[in-house]
Amino acid sequence: METKWINPRTNIGNIVSGEYYYPRPFIETCIWEEIEKGNHVLLAAPRRVGKSSVMVALTENCPENTRCLYQNIQSIKSEAEYYRRFYELLLHCLSRFNKGINWVSQFVKGIKIEEITLDGVKFGDKRDINFEQELKSLLNQIAKSDVRIVLLLDELPEILNSLHKQKRDEEAGNILNHLRELRQNPDLRGRLSIVLAGSVGIQHVVKIIEGRIADINDFNLVPFDPLSRQEAYQYINWATKDATVQYETELAEHLLDQVQHFIPYFLNLMLDEINKSARRVNQPDIQKSHIDAAFTAVVKNSDHFKEWKNRLNDYFEPLEKAYLMEVLIHIAHTDGISPQRLFDFAVKHQLQYSYMDLVHGLEHDGYITEYSGQYRFVSPFLQAYWRRDNPVYTP
Repeated sequence: METKWINPRTNIGNIVSGEYYYPRPFIETCIWEEIEKGNHVLLAAPRRVGKSSVMVALTENCPENTRCLYQNIQSIKSEAEYYRRFYELLLHCLSRFNKGINWVSQFVKGIKIEEITLDGVKFGDKRDINFEQELKSLLNQIAKSDVRIVLLLDELPEILNSLHKQKRDEEAGNILNHLRELRQNPDLRGRLSIVLAGSVGIQHVVKIIEGRIADINDFNLVPFDPLSRQEAYQYINWATKDATVQYETELAEHLLDQVQHFIPYFLNLMLDEINKSARRVNQPDIQKSHIDAAFTAVVKNSDHFKEWKNRLNDYFEPLEKAYLMEVLIHIAHTDGISPQRLFDFAVKHQLQYSYMDLVHGLEHDGYITEYSGQYRFVSPFLQAYWRRDNPVYTP
């Protein structure tokens, strides 16, 4: 009888929870400490580091006297839709205090509510509702109550950037102003906390809309660093516990040498590819050569990394994108770039007065890092992908 093959605990590209979620106690504790102080939190970290999964985990461990709600708000297309969605999310949180719609109605006097779900609110009124005004009224009522709400909102930069590309900067600015007013309202302190996260540098998006980043400076930043090497080693042990393919110390260390940038997404790509290859030939005993082959296979699957390139198209103007692409292609083929060469490229693209903001954007968004006076890719995966996608290079 054939032995059952047991896969590792890997889930690629999706928000993970339950048994597939690898706890990040330091990050979770830091967020809760800021919320307990009545502060608002910004998770401004690169994509794929696990921000969304941590936010969902926070909702699953919400204090008894608090109602926490995670929502990806990327689909919001306008300022008016933002006000409505924010209003509905607050109503949903209020309804979860186990007191029913009738109790919620005291917060929204004059508006009939028939049903409240995570997908939205069904209103009994036939008249048009001014959600901006009703939201202000609802927040005033919440400020007078003893409820405590935490909204964990994902992908705000996507909304702002979409509006900017449509030349609707005024709407994007109004959303930023509304969020700032919430944070600066002393009556809401301890009643409503907002945790924001985004996959791209929110500072860059805010700056192109407002011309400055002061509108988000009062958020409390929580560090969201990659795993340390020791933590990454522990992650491999956690993900492969009871799995058919096991990693002795030497194999685990070799895998870590290949990955170098230790975020669960990159580790999962390797563990998943190695497992599939081993299962295909029914050979669970792997060697270093299998790990090397897995790295090559992962890089060839451009779907894992092409979004990093697509983001440059989405978030930067043509001149900026051309500069960033030249920088990244240079790094991919030469293993690094000096500050002088960064400046030389900037002069070529007529960006010598703003280029370091762009470079810092690449740092914030998890493309490159500065090391010993050179800027390099944070991950061998990204470098290998960029080189493969741009195979011809003339210095």
